[in-house]
Amino acid sequence: MAGHWGIAEQIIKTLVGDGCSPKRVACDAGHIIHETETPADHFYLIETGEVRVLHVSEGGATRVVDILGSGDWFGTAVLAGLPMYGKRAVAIRPSVIWVLDAEELRRELVKRGDLAMGLVESMAVRLLAAWNQDSEMVAQSCRTRIIKTLLRFSDSPAAETVQGEITLHMTHSQLARVIGAARESVSACLTELRRNDIIRTGRNKLKFNIHRLKALENSPTIPTSKATAHS
Repeated sequence: MAGHWGIAEQIIKTLVGDGCSPKRVACDAGHIIHETETPADHFYLIETGEVRVLHVSEGGATRVVDILGSGDWFGTAVLAGLPMYGKRAVAIRPSVIWVLDAEELRRELVKRGDLAMGLVESMAVRLLAAWNQDSEMVAQSCRTRIIKTLLRFSDSPAAETVQGEITLHMTHSQLARVIGAARESVSACLTELRRNDIIRTGRNKLKFNIHRLKALENSPTIPTSKATAHS
């Protein structure tokens, strides 16, 4: 295993120590780990790489629900007793994932209260974060939702930091679906942020200084850059 990755690593070591057989699988970029209607028979832990969980509408449109990396887990439909996953999970770049049999995991959680509590705490943190995010976004402007979403994913596997600047690998359409806004509205807000030198856009990527973006998180207006003021 590469480094230490929290509760996920603890679960793997416990299962292996008790004679279970979790599978360590290498996935190529673009590999679909499970579909919405795949039977929920396995729980997944990420050792390395990036996995995106997507909501898929009846028409086939997708929306990013979460961006996951080392130490994260997915496939909670297993623990909820649901017959199918209800979401699509895709490896965005080469990833190493541990695949756990649902029944083996349940048996271990029954025997190991410490393991069960660690997983419950991890789930509770993610649930509270999701609740807070949804409740906040209802009354927020499109620009504020964009800023908060960029900050949210700034430390995700979809982002990389080079010389203090963060590059987030996400298209305008993906960002629009995440925040629940029209693509045209998102593009207009991004243009405003770009003109004021808050972000830079590229092909399937957004670049920004996290400190400047955080300063705008709860600001009703955008400070006009010198370049814009003299244009």
